[in-house]
Amino acid sequence: MPTSITTINGSDVISTSRTTINSNFSSLNTNKIETDVLDTDTALTANSDSKIATQKAVKAYVDAGGNVNASETTKGIVEEATDAEVTAGTATGATGAKLFVTPAKLATRLAAGTPPVVRTYLNAVSPATWTKPAGLKYVVVEVQAAGGGGAGSDTTNQRGGSGGGAGGYSRKTIAAATLGTTETVTIGAFGAGGTATGAGNAASSSSFGTHATATGGSGATAAGTSGAGGTGGVGSSGDINTKGGGGCAGSSSSARSGAGGTAVLGGGGKSVQGDAAGEAGGSFGGGGSGGSRSSNSQVGGDGGAGIVIVTEFY
Repeated sequence: MPTSITTINGSDVISTSRTTINSNFSSLNTNKIETDVLDTDTALTANSDSKIATQKAVKAYVDAGGNVNASETTKGIVEEATDAEVTAGTATGATGAKLFVTPAKLATRLAAGTPPVVRTYLNAVSPATWTKPAGLKYVVVEVQAAGGGGAGSDTTNQRGGSGGGAGGYSRKTIAAATLGTTETVTIGAFGAGGTATGAGNAASSSSFGTHATATGGSGATAAGTSGAGGTGGVGSSGDINTKGGGGCAGSSSSARSGAGGTAVLGGGGKSVQGDAAGEAGGSFGGGGSGGSRSSNSQVGGDGGAGIVIVTEFY
């Protein structure tokens, strides 16, 4: 623009006015903008220091390429996340733009934290339904199957009953995205102890959906002349899968019973002697011990109950 424009006053004479007008024209000619300098290209492809983009060209350029939402490969608009969006792990905000978290808000959220939630499921509520909560990141699931029952003692063969096998165990970390909206939780029933001279009963399987499964321990065979302890159940599909301990055989020399097998989350019922019923397996998952005998046959101990534990992380 001209650096100096002189005003013509009403008192100026013709010669003064002419001088002022000529001076003004000179200033305008020196600082004028030629129309061929104006650039109307909306893509601004000239990338020139000697061109001036018009307002319309600038607006079109910004609307077309400079007013987009940011992505991993494109600079653009972002939106600050709300507390609720941080908690929920939301990817985009109300405007549709990617969200960012300020250091101050991040520090506050980290300080507050969200403790994990532990849910336990027992046979009394089996089968049950687990429902995926909002904001869940992942779960750690532990499936412990129940233990098998111990066998009863046998006075005819002067033999103590054998112990039942322990339930298998499976542990798995599962990302929230892999989980269904709901998952079925099943805890198999424990194996009941055998009647006097009878075999112990097997426990059934436990599971969390199709993600982790464990089979129950088997019951001990009848004492007879060579009753065997029950075999342990087996975990499967988890990150960690273990087999339950097998039950011990009963003794014929002392008529002492065999102990139940040990599980990851429960010990087996201990061996007993004299006229005594077998001891129940420890919760969770231990095998029941066999019954012992002195003069009378005794019943075997029940297996320990199973359990499924779901620990939720947010």
